[in-house]
Amino acid sequence: MSSKFYYFGFGSNLLAKRIHIQNPTAVRIGPGKLENFQLDFYTSSRTWYGAPATIVPNSGSCVYGAIWEIDNSNLKDLDDQEGVSHGIYVPITVPVLHLTDGKSIECRAYHLTNQPEGDVRCLKPEEIPYDRQPSKTYLKTIVKGAQETCLPADYIQWLRTIIHNGKMVEVLEKKLELEDVVL
Repeated sequence: MSSKFYYFGFGSNLLAKRIHIQNPTAVRIGPGKLENFQLDFYTSSRTWYGAPATIVPNSGSCVYGAIWEIDNSNLKDLDDQEGVSHGIYVPITVPVLHLTDGKSIECRAYHLTNQPEGDVRCLKPEEIPYDRQPSKTYLKTIVKGAQETCLPADYIQWLRTIIHNGKMVEVLEKKLELEDVVL
């Protein structure tokens, strides 16, 4: 049995400073692409004051993120961070294309237990429900992590267009050094 596992981070765990808070053994392997899923946001997070990210099956879509190699000693920490024991997220195993070498890697990922319905991309910005809007701080964390991971420029630009609820979490803004992130 391996002493490490691969994890696909597509939300706040794109950012090294964020993932290392609870998972100090995480080493970024590189950027990855998950086919036939789309990035979405739903419900509410007490930590982030807005909707957290999830991945939703959607044929023909893709989600970019960071592939991390993490020591098994941090598996429970990652599950705890994602609220698995509280039924918030469910761990799943997904094939992620490693963009650097073109190989597929089986990665642990998490999606919300209660998934959003309908494709939010079909809505006009003013029609996006509040419970599908991340906080400004959360979105800035994702954008900074996407830049740090060297995700495709058009994907980063698309992330910047996601409607947020305007809420900022000052303590996290400072801790994660998000002051200069432009949305």
